[in-house]
Amino acid sequence: MELKGKVALVTGAAKGVGEATAELLAKEGADVGLLDINNDAVENTASRISRHQGAKALALQGDVSIKSQVERAVNTLQQQFGRMDVLVNNAGIWKCGTLSEVSEEDWNLVLDVNLKGLLFCTQAVIPQMKQQQCGKIINIASAVAFGPAPEWSAYCISKAAVAMLTQVAAKELEPFSIQVNALCPGAIDTDLTKQITQETGDEFPHAMPPEKVAEAVLRLVCPFEGTITGELVTEI
Repeated sequence: MELKGKVALVTGAAKGVGEATAELLAKEGADVGLLDINNDAVENTASRISRHQGAKALALQGDVSIKSQVERAVNTLQQQFGRMDVLVNNAGIWKCGTLSEVSEEDWNLVLDVNLKGLLFCTQAVIPQMKQQQCGKIINIASAVAFGPAPEWSAYCISKAAVAMLTQVAAKELEPFSIQVNALCPGAIDTDLTKQITQETGDEFPHAMPPEKVAEAVLRLVCPFEGTITGELVTEI
């Protein structure tokens, strides 16, 4: 119960990596807020975590790309649980399209969710973490942040930006004992990967289970007194 008494917020938490991460943090004793655009799915996930793990799990419906919805969710979580110790920025989407052909609509959508949404969530939790003089922020980037993938232009660029945002935030927040790190996994066995296969024909036979990424998140969070920051972790 390494995280007993701590409060964590996980975005994109209804399923996949977010669900596995929220469940593991709860297992370690944290009370968790699960933020997702899909209200029914996130309610079901939060209810299951509460029943099975014994921790408090609060479902929060919202679109991370809309600042007012993020702020409302974070305020609700802090009012309910009184703290903010861990943020896992997991929410993300993918759209197919080469750089020369990607539509403005798809480009904006991917950057809004994958990058701007991450910024909004980070901005929303910083005041409480600064007040506490502690906090952990884990950003889920991707291996494609360091290597281009055909037809993944918006996604690759968004994840490369997440890597740099992580390192900038780590420098800015280090004086407040807030650590910011990113995970950069390869393919993960999620609905998103299945979507990519359907649209492009690309297959991912070695895709890792979401639980493996969740375990990597936990290693960056625990021990909570750890001071590693600004790391872009590629070995998951």
